[in-house]
Amino acid sequence: MEEEGINEEGINKEGRMSFLDHLTELRRRLLWCVLAIFAVFIPAYAYSENIFNYLMKPIIENLPEGSSLIFTMPAEGFMTYLKVSFFAALFGAIPFILYQIWKFVAPGLYKHEKLIVIPFISFGTLFFLFGAAFCYYIAAPKAFQFLLNEYSSEYVKAFPSIREALSFFMALLLGFGLIFEFPLVVFVLARLGLVTSGWLRRQWKYAILISAIVAAILTPTTDAVSMMFMFVPIVIFYGLGILVAWLFGKKRPAPAEEPEEPEEFGPNDGF
Repeated sequence: MEEEGINEEGINKEGRMSFLDHLTELRRRLLWCVLAIFAVFIPAYAYSENIFNYLMKPIIENLPEGSSLIFTMPAEGFMTYLKVSFFAALFGAIPFILYQIWKFVAPGLYKHEKLIVIPFISFGTLFFLFGAAFCYYIAAPKAFQFLLNEYSSEYVKAFPSIREALSFFMALLLGFGLIFEFPLVVFVLARLGLVTSGWLRRQWKYAILISAIVAAILTPTTDAVSMMFMFVPIVIFYGLGILVAWLFGKKRPAPAEEPEEPEEFGPNDGF
């Protein structure tokens, strides 16, 4: 049933959305996202042990000899499996979450601009998964090998808590997934005419600084290896975003030529 004064597209009877209408629409989209995650969470919990074993492979395979994952609190194991299930549900619901994001912004778009909904959802899902895969197979093993073995010795052994190790790895996976979404975000903004390749090129030096700050925020630890694995892809994708904006950005119409004014004839210019 539609909420009072708002149709299924989130537009009120006057054809425009007020600030409160935007908040109502945002609440509706967030609620749908939560329901989608919960729907995937239930089957994910049934396979939480398998998901956990697969998810923790990059950590387990790089543990020093004689080390293992541990938990120190009675409920830590149970809470870890709940967290694993939520994490899997979040990944599984990504296409639906992207669709809800699109539904939230769609009322403010023109009809021809709404046609990019399928590329937005399809490539958004693929880029997020590619980012997570890059982290799982390339970045994370190198980071864990350095973090777990560099400072281990005969008297110092790494025994990571499953709760902290999982939280660390989840933050990495989500961070890389979001980073890989940057070219898609630029594509959408460029198609809408909000950014151009020239503007992105002019902001390059600021982008480097912001990339370093973002890498420091998204990286769960402050070690240089993890930060570099996060920083380098951000810079690369910023450069790719410039190319995307140049290829797919909205072309500005060429200025129309002013018509030439007719010549005025003087009294001595007669026929």
